[in-house]
Amino acid sequence: MIAVAVLVTAAPDLLLLTDPNSRGYIELPGGLTLRHETPEAAAERIVRDRLGLTLPARRLVGLDKVKRPNRSVITHVFATGPLTRRQISTVNLRNTRGTIRILSTANALPLLPPRSRARANTGLQSLTAGTVAHIGTGVTPPSPPNGRPSARPGKNRSQRPTVLITSSTVVTDQQGRLLIVRDSSNGTWSLPGGPPDAAAGETPQRAAERYALQGLGQPAPVGQLLGIDWCHHPPHPAQAHYLYGGESPDRLRVSSALRPQSSVSERKFIPPAAASAFLSPQDTRRTHACLTARVAETGALELHDGHPRSLLPALLPAVDRSPSTHTKQA
Repeated sequence: MIAVAVLVTAAPDLLLLTDPNSRGYIELPGGLTLRHETPEAAAERIVRDRLGLTLPARRLVGLDKVKRPNRSVITHVFATGPLTRRQISTVNLRNTRGTIRILSTANALPLLPPRSRARANTGLQSLTAGTVAHIGTGVTPPSPPNGRPSARPGKNRSQRPTVLITSSTVVTDQQGRLLIVRDSSNGTWSLPGGPPDAAAGETPQRAAERYALQGLGQPAPVGQLLGIDWCHHPPHPAQAHYLYGGESPDRLRVSSALRPQSSVSERKFIPPAAASAFLSPQDTRRTHACLTARVAETGALELHDGHPRSLLPALLPAVDRSPSTHTKQA
């Protein structure tokens, strides 16, 4: 499941927090995404509905995965603000029982629950550094009320995942060529990637490392998050695709014969300019956007069907709606 948390700054050293029940339980504004809703749209909706403010989800500053008994939740931490004096004076909760607290960072962090404190602390550091924090995999033990056992998995439809999670790695060699792999089952070319192992609680980054290993035949360092691509082609479920940067080891010889692993039947390095001859239109757009972001050091991009979100309005009339399963084969 996909959730969001929002760091709303009222000033450089002031945070806006919520106390939903006026009982001293301080939290970051946040919640689950609605069906087929993008994480940034959910963040903007929560700020609008709960705080009465119209603010963009300006920056993705953190990712946090929590494994629960029946599901895993990946929380996207966004930062927005700072608020103007007028916004501070007019801010209010739609729930009249609730209150808003504006506190200094030093006073706010100790009041937050441990996971929210970690999200806020690392998110603020990432906001300053211009990076995206991987807060790690937290495990939340079950806490059934009054000692009663929790509901069986699948009994509550609201617990079923509504978004598919996948990840891949944009691996380049010392000549700047791009690694692509061929699927033995259908013969299509793609970036090395696939879904995380949900049963093992695997994070998107760990999954990207595993698929890069399968594609190269040896470990490759997987670095920063380059982008998150939100895709939805009804009637298929929505998908959040995480793209990470990676480089092949210096000792790797492209011409050397490495035993393919898993479903990979073939691999090759190609010039990025030739990506469209092998990859799907969506993978091609993702690749060029992520390589550009890595060179420009702009931080992680928010993509929609491979298009950077900031450019999407201008591209809407010409957006390629080709299914991501369509590929060109060599």
